[in-house]
Amino acid sequence: MSSLHKSRIADFHDVLKEPTIALEKLRELSFSGIPCEGGLRCLCWKILLNYLPLERASWTSILAKQRELYSQFLREMIIQPGIAKANMGVSREDVTFEDHPLNPNPDSRWNTYFKDNEVLLQIDKDVRRLCPDISFFQRATEYPCLLILDPQNEFETLRKRVEQTTLKSQTVARNRSGVTNVRANLGAPGTPRDSLFLHASRGALATGRVKSWV
Repeated sequence: MSSLHKSRIADFHDVLKEPTIALEKLRELSFSGIPCEGGLRCLCWKILLNYLPLERASWTSILAKQRELYSQFLREMIIQPGIAKANMGVSREDVTFEDHPLNPNPDSRWNTYFKDNEVLLQIDKDVRRLCPDISFFQRATEYPCLLILDPQNEFETLRKRVEQTTLKSQTVARNRSGVTNVRANLGAPGTPRDSLFLHASRGALATGRVKSWV
């Protein structure tokens, strides 16, 4: 680490240790980039986006309140509607004589389901293209949302819907002895397994997907 970089980190610490943050000074320092060491970047962006107030004394209570509001948002907007739909039988296996996947009626629940899937698939493609050369967006997140991944909440997650819509291909080859071998295509040669979203465990959601979906 160069002496200039150490000096910039020290300048940020000097601003952030004050009882009341000097917002203009923080903006001036952040204009040329925020160091990532010691959680500086995360903290600075919370202040710059008005997520945290300028008074340090209130940070603890504000953070606790914001996290509770976020948990409430997840329960109201994602978990509870998902559970309600699961209890009503609204899923991709819900096929009846009146309402089925080939029903052309614009009011069909399946019509809405497939339109939503088109949006989800496009989001999934965009996420895969997001900075593929930076491992941060491809590796499994260190902080998965346990509230959504709780096995007691039995509802269809966005990731599961995308996986169900994705076609998995296999390569069939026959050797000289006449034996047929079937091999699943998990990705391009040399692709790290942790960068393949579809083969991550339920709790090991990639960071890029977390930022786009949650």
